[in-house]
Amino acid sequence: MKKVSFPARAGFYPEVKKRVNHYFETNGISPNADWRMVLKTVIILMWLASAYVLLLFSASSLILAIISAVAVAQGFVLVGFNIMHDGAHGSYSKNKRLNWIMGFTLDLIGGSNMFWRHKHNILHHTYTNISELDDDIQVFGVLRLSPQQPRRPWHRFQHWYAFPAYSLMTLLWVTIGDFRKFFTGKIGDYDLPKPAVGESFLFFLTKIFYFGYMLVLPMFFHPVLHVLAFFLIVHLVLGFTMATIFQLAHVLEDNAFPRPDPDTGEIDNEWAIHQVETTANFAPESRLAAWYCGGLNFQIEHHLFPRICHVHYPALSKIVQRACQEFRITYVSYPTLPRAVAAHYRFLKELGREDAVGMAGAAGVAG
Repeated sequence: MKKVSFPARAGFYPEVKKRVNHYFETNGISPNADWRMVLKTVIILMWLASAYVLLLFSASSLILAIISAVAVAQGFVLVGFNIMHDGAHGSYSKNKRLNWIMGFTLDLIGGSNMFWRHKHNILHHTYTNISELDDDIQVFGVLRLSPQQPRRPWHRFQHWYAFPAYSLMTLLWVTIGDFRKFFTGKIGDYDLPKPAVGESFLFFLTKIFYFGYMLVLPMFFHPVLHVLAFFLIVHLVLGFTMATIFQLAHVLEDNAFPRPDPDTGEIDNEWAIHQVETTANFAPESRLAAWYCGGLNFQIEHHLFPRICHVHYPALSKIVQRACQEFRITYVSYPTLPRAVAAHYRFLKELGREDAVGMAGAAGVAG
């Protein structure tokens, strides 16, 4: 894997950290989860369990079955955005074991916490929007998500097929992606550490558990084809929701896509400024968006302070935005979800045009 570094020091990160620490100290609160997060966790887990039981035992009509499948998918979304995400970053609690348990909920809904920590915490959070390093924008040429990526003829139409393609994200994860990572030992060019025997055993055990309750158990009560169809529905809704929210954080027309120096591998900006300028917020005034997305609509604050629980991000956003203004750092925030979706759509369309190849140079300067 390429060596990339952020040697610049502008003083922004020490200053914003000082202000954020001051906020917690003066208010006498912990940066980890509080009662709001605990209550939220209970509500989400009850939602998911109720939706699953309803789908398995009480869906007496096609309409009710579809509603139940969508509810299960949204339960998975809420677990992923809120419980798993904070746990995997170590922001749910000071207790490492509790963080691991919360992060492990990803395995219980079909993913792999072991691989997520490398793909997301290391590759994405360190090398955000850097082509070939940020695995979140590598989609095997199906889509062009960065100006540095080569343009293919089919990218001309990507603004039409991107959103349907997003629906396949989690289905590919649970059926192919995690197993490919396990057996190849790689995420792109990144070499994964060899898992311990216990980790390997747990990986396969949780996969068996997931397919057991999502496919095998329902087949005792419903026709096989019906079970497969609703398994597909769950993942189409889940994949579409998660992928769309992920893309609204970084693949937008106002985000930067910096290029490392080809000789030194250095990025011009300090790491924290790089994180701000490659990231975007959306719907910052919406309490519903913040609750549902687990604070991922405050993606800038999350990238700067991933070890702080997301319930604090609305308050921290005012501190971070003020510091960015003082340091003259571009702080991208879309007032509503539709505005962010529209910006993503326009960027996909622009990246698919032939003359968009020239954007690579501009994006490199912007970073």
